[in-house]
Amino acid sequence: MTWLIRFALCLPLLVAGCGSSDGGGGGSTSAAPDDTGAVHKAFETYTKAALAKDGATAQGVLADTVSKYYDDARKLALTAGDEQLAGISSTQRLTVYVLRAEVEPAVLRSGSPADLLKISFDKGLVGEDGIAELALGKVNVTGDKASAQAVVGGQEAPYTVDFIREQGVWKVDIAPLMTLADEGFTEAAKQQGTTVNAMIDGVLVTKYGPEKAAALHQPVAG
Repeated sequence: MTWLIRFALCLPLLVAGCGSSDGGGGGSTSAAPDDTGAVHKAFETYTKAALAKDGATAQGVLADTVSKYYDDARKLALTAGDEQLAGISSTQRLTVYVLRAEVEPAVLRSGSPADLLKISFDKGLVGEDGIAELALGKVNVTGDKASAQAVVGGQEAPYTVDFIREQGVWKVDIAPLMTLADEGFTEAAKQQGTTVNAMIDGVLVTKYGPEKAAALHQPVAG
């Protein structure tokens, strides 16, 4: 569980350090050689670009689910108060606050998900330590979805890295990642005898200072 807590305390912007905790659902099969190579290539492209803070390349190998996640967060950053944000996941709530802190208002108003992703990578708002330590093990394929055993420091980790095939191209899918991050927040809060909201506030204060952290609870003006 330590890896999950560590992830939850990082800024939740495109961390490839963990994926689904399920080793694969029913009906999965070992990947064909072509699929295995394509999955590894997508992963290699993503990790190299993320570590190099090359946002244009990294966002190009992320699944459409990521674009939707960031577009939803962008809209919430513009309009949502804390009462509305209380109804979404802790990970997305923190993402909204970070977008308010890191992205210019003009970009939040008119930028595309690709713009937001590029900024996230270019600014290093990804879990670089988790990415650098991560490798792939056995790849299993179910239709247009794939999961690869995560290997950290040469040892199998208790989760998988997930991929989805879009228009014939394998891309990294971080949708399952967000559920794990929420679980990490809950577990970390329980271990520290506090609430998830207090943990989120602590992350914001540590990174931005108390005054700016407080301001992030307000929608973007204008």
